[in-house]
Amino acid sequence: MADNPGSDEATPRPGWAPTLDHILVLGLVIVALRIGLQPLVDNSFLTHLSTGRLILDHGAIPRHDPYSWTAHGHPWTVQSWGASVVYAGLERWFGLAGIRVFNAGLMSALVVVLWRLTAPAERLVGRFLATMLAVILGAALWTERPLLFGALFLALVYLIVEEERDPRWLVPIMWMWVNVHGSFPFALGLVGMLAVGRFLDERRLPRVEMRALGWTAVGTLAGALNPLGWRLLVFPLDLLSNRQAFSEIAEWQPPTWERPVEKIFLIQLVLVVALVLWRNRHWRTVLPMVVFAGLAVTSARNLLQASIVFTPLLAGGLHSLGSLRGDRPRPAFRGAFGALVVLAGFVLVTGVTGANAQNFDASPYPRDASHWMEEEGLLGVQNRVVSQDFVGNYLAFEFGPDRTRNFIDDRVDMFPVTLIQDYTKLLKPHGDYQAILERYRATAVLWARDSNLGRYLSSSPKWQVVHRDRVWLVAVPRSGG
Repeated sequence: MADNPGSDEATPRPGWAPTLDHILVLGLVIVALRIGLQPLVDNSFLTHLSTGRLILDHGAIPRHDPYSWTAHGHPWTVQSWGASVVYAGLERWFGLAGIRVFNAGLMSALVVVLWRLTAPAERLVGRFLATMLAVILGAALWTERPLLFGALFLALVYLIVEEERDPRWLVPIMWMWVNVHGSFPFALGLVGMLAVGRFLDERRLPRVEMRALGWTAVGTLAGALNPLGWRLLVFPLDLLSNRQAFSEIAEWQPPTWERPVEKIFLIQLVLVVALVLWRNRHWRTVLPMVVFAGLAVTSARNLLQASIVFTPLLAGGLHSLGSLRGDRPRPAFRGAFGALVVLAGFVLVTGVTGANAQNFDASPYPRDASHWMEEEGLLGVQNRVVSQDFVGNYLAFEFGPDRTRNFIDDRVDMFPVTLIQDYTKLLKPHGDYQAILERYRATAVLWARDSNLGRYLSSSPKWQVVHRDRVWLVAVPRSGG
């Protein structure tokens, strides 16, 4: 019988079929979309966006502070210039909604990488629990800051090493990381610990980790190829040398374990320590666990990085939990997978264009009070308005440096330590507020009504409250006061 050359084409093919892994990952991606599409509100993000506008408008990165009247012209290293350009470009082309969609995309990518990192659990239950705990933490820790870029890059670096991917991918990753956020030393530290741990466990040269460490270093040094040069590489060292300035800032202080996110992280920490010591006592897991746990308990700012590193460690401790595997394709799952794809599209579209969609949440900020001040001539660049640090970020975003200057914002590394100390005294009860306000020759104070300083201004004979709303007040010195 003659061969039928078309027989292969005539044979029905089953086609692609989803797995339980695909369905669960897509469900977690939908959660990430919801987190990422929340209205923009983070005060640090506002200054990053404002700086991106300046870069696009002038074609150059600011080298000196343009925003404050207390440190105007002071040298300033814009260590997240790359992220600022991305934010401003998205705003210029797509509006603030474009930034929200971009953040949702970053968070979705982070979920997928975290899921890949949970492969040591092997079974579906362990992988889902380890990833879900990281996503729950992400609801509070994943914000619209350049730190989010660093979180994704940290997870990618870990994945490349764990899956023994081509380490040359680490060069572009590290170049981008250096130019968007100063957390890039975490990569060198993590890969170095994995290399040392492998050597201590196996007593042989850890070739995979050493190659990854070498390319990580190459990518880091390549990061100096930028408009600011080597300043970005030494920026983390500058922060460490200026720890006194950060000592009064809440996110740089140890966790109090009172906030919900800190309590959830504590659960993750306890589980990781218990499971690693019980089931996976290897230097390659113990070293990252100990170091990142130490970083997290000494500074709340490091909770995000620690939660990412802990995810595969927790998955390894949950190895073979349950009997259900999620890597087997099943045509019967196509309907469920298709429904989730439709749901993801619905979440994305309604999050951007829905009746309740909101691009920017101004509720924490004095929008009405600041615009009233501008109308009354109290907010111009010639004025010396004292306000809280997050208000300073908002003023830069809302008005720009050509219309107003702020007292302080959250760029703590740039301001003089004496200014930061005086600012923290304004936040404390029973401070010598008048002496500080006179020292800076304040022409107006924009502050929360229900605060120690707000109550002082309302009752002081030296100050006159000229504007009040539900949350904020504006006070000016009394004539002859």
